[in-house]
This record gives sequence, C-alpha cells and structure tokens, in this order.
Amino acid sequence: MYEWYLPITILPGLGMLILSTTSQMMTLSAEISSLLQEKCSPFQHNISDQKIKQLGRLTRASVLLYLAAGLYVLSGILGAVKQTISHYSLSSLSLYVGTLLVLLALGLLIWYAFRAVGIRMQQHEHNHNL
Repeated sequence: MYEWYLPITILPGLGMLILSTTSQMMTLSAEISSLLQEKCSPFQHNISDQKIKQLGRLTRASVLLYLAAGLYVLSGILGAVKQTISHYSLSSLSLYVGTLLVLLALGLLIWYAFRAVGIRMQQHEHNHNL
C-alpha cells in the first residue's frame, strides 16, 4: 500500500546530498579560479580542463537531485490529496521517477569521486617529478 508520507521522509537525506554536492561545487569552483588566475602551464591547463569537466558532472548531479526533490514533494502532496492505492497513479509514478533521478545523480557523484582521485594522482605525480 502506498503511503503519502514515504517520499516526504526521504527529503532530509536528499537535502544532505544536495548540500554536500553544492559544497563540493563551491570548493571545486574556487580551485579552478585559483588555477586560472595567471597564465597556465600546459599541465595546469590540462588539470583545469579536467576540473571544469568535474564541475559539469557535479552540476548535472545537483540538477537531478533538485528535480528528484521536487518530484518527491509532488508525490507526497498528490498521495495525500488523491489517497490512491494504485502503483500506476501519478503520485506513485512521480515517486518512481524521482528515485530514478536520485540513482542517476548518485552514479554521477560516484563517477566524479573516482575522477577526482585520478586528477589528484596526476597532480601528485607531476609535483613529485619536478
């Protein structure tokens, strides 16, 4: 049986993901700004390019999380108003789509995390070889 409060209870955890992702975006943006303040070496330019792509991944993940949060709220409201039990009601479908968006966002965040480690390794190896 579908309960209207299920999607609403997920929102605090989703909010923490959004907060974390936004914090990472701000930190990464500051790193990119510091790299690009002066003329870059070819290595710094390469790292900047990779970090800008990382910022894009974080931005896409944030957008998916925002959309999921909106769908969860919509699902909860529709579930409370309509009081339907069907798995194919609009409230259930918005819950399913919201969950799919969260999973996609988590996939992007995992990809971001692995790439971030790779970028740090490149920086470490470059500094070690100097």
